[in-house]
Amino acid sequence: MKVKSIYRSRVVVADGGEPLADAATRMRENQVGSLVVLDGGRLAGILTERDLTRAIAEGAEPETVSVADYMTGYPVAVSPDMDVREAVVAMLEQECRHLPVVADERVVGMVSIRDLLGTAIRVA
Repeated sequence: MKVKSIYRSRVVVADGGEPLADAATRMRENQVGSLVVLDGGRLAGILTERDLTRAIAEGAEPETVSVADYMTGYPVAVSPDMDVREAVVAMLEQECRHLPVVADERVVGMVSIRDLLGTAIRVA
């Protein structure tokens, strides 16, 4: 099975210069666990719930600290044609729950641990 059969094409974006509070609000409003950060249309980073938790635990002021200060820069990404098992391995190796899906240097979607677990249940 390929990543293209399970990833979500809806990508919610954050700007690296915006405050963490705005990004967190966008996550809540869109019911997503991560935001993609783009630079000139290309993947520059990802901001996740874990990043927000770390920021708060470190005492960051969400209204003034920027996304770029806590995002994971240039994260591992997967391609739509990658086998789902390879995506699982990438998540395990990176200890992450979200992977951007990139085709032709453009972010086309996101695959999450939830998507991969759904695949495991359908296969079982």
